[in-house]
Amino acid sequence: YIDSADWDSLDTEQRKQLLNYEYGFSAYILGVDLEKGKKFIQRFASHLEMIKSDLPEERYCAYLASVYTYQLAINKTQLMKYAKGIYSNIQHAMEVNAEDPFVLSMQGNVDFFSPFGNKRTALSHFQKADSLFRISCAEYERWNQRAVQFTYIQCLDKLRREDEAKTLCEQLLAEEPNNVNFKQLLEELNARD
Repeated sequence: YIDSADWDSLDTEQRKQLLNYEYGFSAYILGVDLEKGKKFIQRFASHLEMIKSDLPEERYCAYLASVYTYQLAINKTQLMKYAKGIYSNIQHAMEVNAEDPFVLSMQGNVDFFSPFGNKRTALSHFQKADSLFRISCAEYERWNQRAVQFTYIQCLDKLRREDEAKTLCEQLLAEEPNNVNFKQLLEELNARD
């Protein structure tokens, strides 16, 4: 979808969908091909600026925080510059709308993955984001919900709440039995017994 979509011919909702997919794919491609990742992130950042006026302020800031996160992954020598962009944008997004599940998931990611974060705080953000995604989200955001759930399980595990992590993983596999990520995660959790 990402490769075949022509930004200029898309309507606003289709652009939002493409932007959301670009956001998710950026994290993946950085781990596979750094040079391709750099180009892809430039494209994502460019599209974000083009659609800024059509996005709620909190979504724009949350996406912008992810741009800074990806740029930091590419160039760790600019830690302070990018960290400031990450934290200021996600903080502003939370101030504008702390009930947006995407914003909550981004705040959770910052708390979970940052060396300065707090995994207990991250867990509460993931729990709330998951609950809100379950109530309402666009069809193209279903993958965001699954990503939140995956990281939610990882967070439970890091907090040494393995039984809860396994139970949640099993519940999610009951909902989506072919989800390879949940299957693998459950196997890893069970292998420790």
